[in-house]
Amino acid sequence: MADQNVLQDQEQSLYLTILEDIFKGKLAGGDRLKVSALAQQYGQSASPVREVLRRMQGEGFVEILPNKGAVIVAADANTIQNIFEVLQLLEPYFVEWFAQYALPEVVDDLEAIHDKIVALDPTDLYAFRQLDSEFHKIIANHHYNDAAADTWKRLRTALTVHASRLRISPTRLSTIIEEHAELLAAFRANDAERAKAAINKHVDGSFDQMSQQMRALGIWSSKL
Repeated sequence: MADQNVLQDQEQSLYLTILEDIFKGKLAGGDRLKVSALAQQYGQSASPVREVLRRMQGEGFVEILPNKGAVIVAADANTIQNIFEVLQLLEPYFVEWFAQYALPEVVDDLEAIHDKIVALDPTDLYAFRQLDSEFHKIIANHHYNDAAADTWKRLRTALTVHASRLRISPTRLSTIIEEHAELLAAFRANDAERAKAAINKHVDGSFDQMSQQMRALGIWSSKL
């Protein structure tokens, strides 16, 4: 059992490392992922590498082609829009519940993450997105619907990967901080309607920012 737990920890660590490398541009859409090369690069045996690639295939980050191996899936505007459409449904669902039932000490945890975001170097987008995800993960994790929370986590991870090429403007970063502060104020007041209005504005604003970036990069879809 202990050996199995160690293997699972190794696979999870490798999974997160590869996702981080995709986000930071060390690996990009269209790149081939050879098991032997990855095993050597990350100091792993071939077995956990294969398991991680299978997992990433199931999550849509990697495509495994016959006789060609694994290829990183390139960012796609339709994929990003599909993710946002589901998040637009899930975020208010979680936030309304959280505003009504979250204990003050849980809101304190949110505020501590918010303070870290405020103190961040605004050019460190990886750290920002990690903290931003952690902020929203606390809200999702405190909902009674575990299936919905698991769906949110999967989609949020997918968004981080697929949107890795997209930047966040200084103006948008400032606005996100203001929107988080508005959410915190609504949570402190147990005001579900105020919280719902804040999260809707927050999600819509993020998609607008990403849409502008996708147009600039030439990956905008005429269907959007």
